[in-house]
Amino acid sequence: MVLHTGLYYPYVHFRDESWAKAAALYWRKLARVVPAGFPVRDRPAVQELNEDSRFLISTDPRPAAEAVAPAFIAAVQDNAEVLRARYAVEERPFGRPWQSPPSLALSAERLTGLYPPEVDHELVAALEEAGLARWEARVSRARERVPRVGAEETSWVVVDPALAWVYKCALTQELARRTAFVPVTDQLDAYAVTGDWTPGHIADTLLGRTAPSIGRESARAAVAMMSVRCVLPADLRNVPAEKIVRLRKDYAGEFAAFTAAVEAATGEVVEATRQVTDRAAFESHLQDAFDVHVAQPLESLRKAINGLKMDTVYSALTIKPEATLPGAGLGLWLGGTTTAVGAGIAFTALAARQAAAQQRDNLVAASPAGYLLRVEKELKPATVLRRAGQVVARAAGVGL
Repeated sequence: MVLHTGLYYPYVHFRDESWAKAAALYWRKLARVVPAGFPVRDRPAVQELNEDSRFLISTDPRPAAEAVAPAFIAAVQDNAEVLRARYAVEERPFGRPWQSPPSLALSAERLTGLYPPEVDHELVAALEEAGLARWEARVSRARERVPRVGAEETSWVVVDPALAWVYKCALTQELARRTAFVPVTDQLDAYAVTGDWTPGHIADTLLGRTAPSIGRESARAAVAMMSVRCVLPADLRNVPAEKIVRLRKDYAGEFAAFTAAVEAATGEVVEATRQVTDRAAFESHLQDAFDVHVAQPLESLRKAINGLKMDTVYSALTIKPEATLPGAGLGLWLGGTTTAVGAGIAFTALAARQAAAQQRDNLVAASPAGYLLRVEKELKPATVLRRAGQVVARAAGVGL
């Protein structure tokens, strides 16, 4: 079964607008964790992506927070002293509520904040008792990503960024289990923090006693974003969101075939590497699957379309030698002694164009990379020369 909803983490607001646009080209829906009362203010481009297609959906973290709290409480109580030596909050300044963590091996100088409704109150109490959390109020500033909410202060559960990171990853994994959404993030380090969140695993992760996980949980999201990004322009930030929305609507059939190909690629790897314990080896297998299921079909489709253009345009426009000359071709359409010949050539060319267009559509529909080719053609800006060539190709019935 192909799942079409991603679960964005560990933030509410996207850190990278271009990443959000790329995600919209793959995920039919993108859920994100929005605690009750959290002040959401998206950038205009994200709002536009969401306006017509209802791309974004909010997920309440409270039930999942209650579910993961007991394991975190046990980990804190069993390892309070050693955790406090690394993650104590006493006399450390509160930085930003959405601060990204450094390496788990080192504590950051500044603390970050968790929004209260996303943390069970019993876990907050355990963290406070161990010296790993404190409450602090903050008035939102205009320069910060979280919007101003009148003049009211917002209280945050202030913790070390690394502790917050591990908690967010565990919370997201529990949410994914409950919703069947696929975890996806624009923060690459987050992919390495996964696993069965038992008290022992939580403590081992916080204390740097575990190796990075293999990444099976994030395999589909990784291949999906690899696939989309391989055809996107470098300046995706400057691509209007309305183009993304139109692509989502216009090419639903090709999109379905593409997502099925990604599912096949990741399913094949996960099934064949269940005994693999080396992350680099797993990623190599994932790259191979991407090449076979996505990259190679895309290149084959490009070559097929290009070959179709050359052969069909040539045959359509050179039925008579004089038709290749601009003046002669124009004369056929303006009438005169060669009108009947021109009509015959026009009819033949039209039939050829229609046949070529049908061949092109069949090629795109049959290929799992057809959707990617649509994305590439629609979003990459063309030079004047390329635009001229595209006009000729479309007139001939073979341009995408």
